[in-house]
Amino acid sequence: MSAPRRSRASQASERGSEVVQSVVAVSLVLLAVFAVVQVGGMMLSISRLTADLSRACRQMDTAGLALAADRERFVAEEVLGAATQLKPELLQVRNVRMSAAVEEGAGQAPGQGTASDADAGVLQRTDAARVSFDVAYELPSLAAFPGLAHRTIARHVVCEHVEGRVVEVGVGP
Repeated sequence: MSAPRRSRASQASERGSEVVQSVVAVSLVLLAVFAVVQVGGMMLSISRLTADLSRACRQMDTAGLALAADRERFVAEEVLGAATQLKPELLQVRNVRMSAAVEEGAGQAPGQGTASDADAGVLQRTDAARVSFDVAYELPSLAAFPGLAHRTIARHVVCEHVEGRVVEVGVGP
């Protein structure tokens, strides 16, 4: 006995359901691919922001910051000047604090090793500055995926300068 033959209507119905299944499957795969690209772009932006904040600390003009009328704007310009690809409209700088210290102490003049010179001492001066600020950066997004769009990363940055050289940079959440 031979298998019963299907009618043309049932064959067309099966083809239609296969097309619908294919459209749903392709849509889900494309959504997954775009979500992975979105998350990858966000991770790249986070890494870039951290590197740019560290670079900005190393290049920061602490004397200019001490004289600046608008410290938030000054630090934002320093960060953007050191940045590779940050978008200015997505960056916010807040809570800029600067403390400067001048320490003076007795020391020994270089190349002078006698006891009488050591007793007299030579005045040494050390300039130190500590700058801290908070940064918020809205991560760019490719599309408005729920939960992934309009995400903001916040970082607290601390820079310590001694004698015009950076001795410590801390970038943390």
